[in-house]
Parts: sequence; C-alpha cells; structure tokens
Amino acid sequence: MGKFFEALKKSERPKRQPPPPPASEKVIKISADTVETLKLDTTPPEAPAEKLHHSSVGLDPRLISLSEPNSAAGECFKILRAKLLVSAPNKSLKAIMVSSPEPLDGKTLVAANLGVAIASGMNEHVLLVDCDLRRPSLHQRFGIKVPHGLREYLEGGTSLAPCLVDTPAKKLRLLPGGKAPPNPSELLSSEKMRRLVKELKDRYEDRYIIFDAPPAQFTAETAFLASMMDGVLVVVRSLKTSASLVSQAIENIGREKILGLVFNASRESHKDYRYYYRYYQKGLR
Repeated sequence: MGKFFEALKKSERPKRQPPPPPASEKVIKISADTVETLKLDTTPPEAPAEKLHHSSVGLDPRLISLSEPNSAAGECFKILRAKLLVSAPNKSLKAIMVSSPEPLDGKTLVAANLGVAIASGMNEHVLLVDCDLRRPSLHQRFGIKVPHGLREYLEGGTSLAPCLVDTPAKKLRLLPGGKAPPNPSELLSSEKMRRLVKELKDRYEDRYIIFDAPPAQFTAETAFLASMMDGVLVVVRSLKTSASLVSQAIENIGREKILGLVFNASRESHKDYRYYYRYYQKGLR
C-alpha cells in the first residue's frame, strides 16, 4: 500500500512542460489592391476590413460576362465596353451611372456585366457601387453575403475600407449597398455622398467606377447622383418600357449626361448574330 500511495503522489505532481519553440518571424505581404483601398480616405479604418468569401454556387447565371465571357451575350458587353472606352480615350469618363426608367428593366445585371467586361481588359480596374439602397442586390449577383456597405458608411462610417469586398472577377471590387435604410433619398443626396463620389474619382486613377442607381422615374435621388457622374447609361427593356417613360427618365437625369441607351432583352437579329459568332469562332474564312 505504501508503494501505491507513493506512486499516486507522483502522478499528482505537475509535469514539467517542455519550453515553447522559439517564435518564427512572419513576413506580411500587402497587395497593391489593399494599398489602393487604404488610400480611399485619410482617416484610419474603424476595424480591419472583413474577409468575405464568395461562393461560385451563388453566382447569378445571368452574369454572363463572368461565366461565359466568349459567348454571344458576353461579346455584347465587350462591345459596350469598347464603345465607352473609345468615347473617352483620356479617361475623362471614370464615373458611370447605370439607371433605368422603371424597376425590372435589368439595370443591375447590366451594371454587373459591364463591370466584369471592363475589368477583363489589360489595364482597367473597376469598382462597382450599389446605390440602389431601396433594393440593394449587386452582392447577390456575385454570390456574396455582406453585413454592411454604403448605407452604414453614410450613416456614420469614417473609413470605406471595411465595406469593400472582392468579387470572383479579377480587378473588380464591390461596395455593396448594405441593409436597406428607411431614408435612402436623404442618404444618397447628402453632402457626404457627394464627397465620396469625388474622393473615388480622384483617388482611383486607373479605375472606372460604375454606380448602380435607382430607377429614374420613381426616385428623387437619381437626378442628384447623375449630377455627380461623368455619364449615364439608361437601360430600356424590350417590349416593356414605353417611349414616354424613356423620355421622362432622360429629362429627369439630364440630356447632357446621357451616354446612350442599352436595349435589354431584345431578340432582334439575335439568330443572325449568333450564327455569325459561331462562324467567327470556328475560324472559317
């Protein structure tokens, strides 16, 4: 019994732990995109930018510029990209707003696809900004879940860095709308919003900023946003939007700001274009 109690006491003694291994040095690399993000404003971020992940399963299948960039539909957005860039060779066209006369015309998908198409260029970078605070949905097109965005920044944020998220498309970042606020018109018409647009245009020398704006016919803030833009694309849905609504939307935005109309969901000459595209892709001469 004596030996038993002696062994028991030994087992109760604290075991000596081996000394911890020496800490290894860590090298932290900061990417160029992170540096650009930190340049957005002079105040330090309230907290480090949150690492948000996207899921390819959640990608909108209509985001054709990303899923099928070489398809006939993908080529349409490349053509739109080329027309916009050629019209402003000196990069005077940096802030582009995409709007529509009324809801469900497809403006958000046009903005997203155009952003991907521009970012696919050799030297172009894109920042997508969701200004449709009544129905923020740009993040959904890319399969991204976001806890905050433009609304939270305008309501009291001091740094934009925590609100910016990466997308599955290279060289394309997103400023989501955040949670839908009760006062979207007041937020988007505020002086802070005006300063933000100017800051984005001045800081991003090598980037195009595309703003997904609310429908021009039914919201008061669209005209205010248009006044700060270099140009506006108006998305018109085929067999849905009347000519009178298009005219009213153009007047609300301002004719001098209109870059052109995007005729969405049109089937005219679709078969001929698709045939030509297949013929071209096969390399037939």
